[in-house]
Amino acid sequence: MIIFREFLFGDLYFIFKDLGSDSYVNDYPLLVNRMSEAKQHFLPGWSFHNGLGENLYPYSFEPVSWILFKISDVSAERVMLILPLVYIYLSGLLMFLFLSEHKLHFCAKVFGSLVWAFSGYYLLASSWSVSLFSPYAFHFAFLLFALERATSGKQYFWLAIVFALIGISYPFNLFFAIIFSVIYFLIKFYLNGFETRDFWKKIFYSAICILLGIGISCWMLFSSLQLMFQSPRAVGNVSAFESEPQWLAGKGELISMVYRLFSPNLLGDAGHFSAYRNYFEAPLLYCGILTLLLLSQLLLLAKKSTTVAISAVLIMTLIYLSPLLRSFVWLCSGDYYRILNIFFVLILTVISSFILSKVIIKGKIIIQPLITTAAAFITILVFDFFNIKVDSGSSVLVPCFFIIVFTIFLIFRNRFSDNKLSILFLLLISTELIVTSSQTIAQREICGENDIKIKGYNDLSSKVISKINKKDNSFFRMEKDFYSGISWLNSYNEAKIQNYNSSSVYNSFNNSNYINFLQTFGFIKTQNEPETRFVEGIRNSHLLMKLCSVKYFLSSKSHNENLIKIGFNEVEDNGKFKVFKDENSLPFGFCYDNILGINDFNFYSKNERKQLIFQTLVVEERDLKAFKNSDIIFQPISRKTIEENITDRKSETLKITHFDDNHISGNIKTNKSRFLFLSMPFDEGWKALDNDKTACLYKAFGGLTFLVLDKGNHQIKLDYSPPHKILGTWISIVSLFSSIIMLIIFKFKKTKSNG
Repeated sequence: MIIFREFLFGDLYFIFKDLGSDSYVNDYPLLVNRMSEAKQHFLPGWSFHNGLGENLYPYSFEPVSWILFKISDVSAERVMLILPLVYIYLSGLLMFLFLSEHKLHFCAKVFGSLVWAFSGYYLLASSWSVSLFSPYAFHFAFLLFALERATSGKQYFWLAIVFALIGISYPFNLFFAIIFSVIYFLIKFYLNGFETRDFWKKIFYSAICILLGIGISCWMLFSSLQLMFQSPRAVGNVSAFESEPQWLAGKGELISMVYRLFSPNLLGDAGHFSAYRNYFEAPLLYCGILTLLLLSQLLLLAKKSTTVAISAVLIMTLIYLSPLLRSFVWLCSGDYYRILNIFFVLILTVISSFILSKVIIKGKIIIQPLITTAAAFITILVFDFFNIKVDSGSSVLVPCFFIIVFTIFLIFRNRFSDNKLSILFLLLISTELIVTSSQTIAQREICGENDIKIKGYNDLSSKVISKINKKDNSFFRMEKDFYSGISWLNSYNEAKIQNYNSSSVYNSFNNSNYINFLQTFGFIKTQNEPETRFVEGIRNSHLLMKLCSVKYFLSSKSHNENLIKIGFNEVEDNGKFKVFKDENSLPFGFCYDNILGINDFNFYSKNERKQLIFQTLVVEERDLKAFKNSDIIFQPISRKTIEENITDRKSETLKITHFDDNHISGNIKTNKSRFLFLSMPFDEGWKALDNDKTACLYKAFGGLTFLVLDKGNHQIKLDYSPPHKILGTWISIVSLFSSIIMLIIFKFKKTKSNG
């Protein structure tokens, strides 16, 4: 309540305009889209709003927001706050339940819950992406609790639930979850010395539940995996697998590792951080000053527990010190901290909670290592050995103050009664977390009520677009030479909120076919991976706009002669921008009667390629060979002007009778065999029927879509279903029923044995 007071009781939204503007340009538009789909259907599928069209089904089910959208009228901007609040509470609760399984002292359980739920990474991740990163920490706290219940032999079904949630949310985390589970079982075996038969029995039941949980998630998992593995980040010449990490971390990384143990903002806030990469991507291990001090008391634990604790910290430290090891942990797909921050914080939190319980229950402390540790921490902070010249809103005096206070508290803890000790302890912990967390989420560039309701996405252009949509019921695309968003990042996804079809898009896993299309025409550099995520689209190419059915253009620039030259006419001038319309824009589907292989096309210069796009359809080499064996007549490339070729393209077009994001119907008549080009990215989920017979879809221009038509009348139907959704759904249904049957059998056996 205190940390989030300005969001709960003020006029601020949990949406950020600074470096954390992913929350504004990605999360917020996605939640608006999901809200609309949840109210009308179930989950989104295909959407023409961004990137000429994209599959939004993968990763789209976040249970808390989906339920809220389904049963209430809560707005997407309010859900941006509700999600972190719910996950912070649930994460703290599950950590409390896990620590309760080990019968720790009440203060130790509350301590562990608080420092975990309000750790620096957790709050930072919440302000970065509430629908993606916020659930991560919750999932692994849940997994910790589920593993403890399983290894104690009490309940196994929790594993099925948590693995189902992870598989639905972000499939790559299944890899980390399985590794984490294996390590946890080995640690429990080492600590408790299970009988071999009992140990394998627990592993067997746990493995069955894990597989069932993964199976339950398949209705979303398969589509998500397909999107990941076919995105530019996984395949092609910009793949993250091509990177070669260094052996050892650099100075900036080391500085971040050390100083951000004490406070997320010690090296600068979101707008003033320069030690390593950026405020969000740099290492962040803050989970309370007391957590660090308690590590000095490791010897209070049992010998085996001490060995496990030291080994866990050392292994994580080695991973942090070596980018090569980090890349290996990420299966060579990149060099990130992200979820590794969660694991390290989880390790530190659990170890320190066990130590604190020992300190309180036994009333014993080893003073010399405590004072030595406290002195070392203060020396590092005050004397600034790295010469980092800290210039941020977080002073080194704050962590130094809490180091001294908690050291005194631990030394003189026996001077207080249990009740006073608990109250004082919780007050100190809460005070530190409030001070640090307030700096992390409140001292930022935050969206206020005007930013959401009046400015930004709801500016004048939004009203103009709404008016155009009411007047024009045909399919069209629209481009703008400005962004309505008001954040640090360009709002490439604003079309989701402003409700128009655009070519710009920001997505970690964009459709690789769309990216290939842009690369074919030189709009994305072949070796620039960020450009495959932050995509400006086709607004700077008048020929590609014509090819892809751009009918309206909103321009704030004073020089609009180029638009007029290519056929746009000014239809409105409201002072802030002008609205242009192309009365002769090409429709969604039109025909070619000539084709050219992609290899031959690539021999032409960039300018020559643009001249060819209305003369000939460019196809994949394997498809070209297939067509050469058919009865289609190939004509040599003509010398007509662009205008003449565009006129030819408009001679036979698809007359659309129904159009929505996932279902398109239309009619076309051809006087000979033709290639029907469709201005949308090729995707395996699209299926076509030509006169109720299955028609094959092919790639055009490196990544768009076309199909082959014979002479005559054609009724075309296009339907979209996310790839592997049906197969995944059936596996999920079978897994769910199997889980229910297994649970009933376990309950029956337990009842019988108790009877």
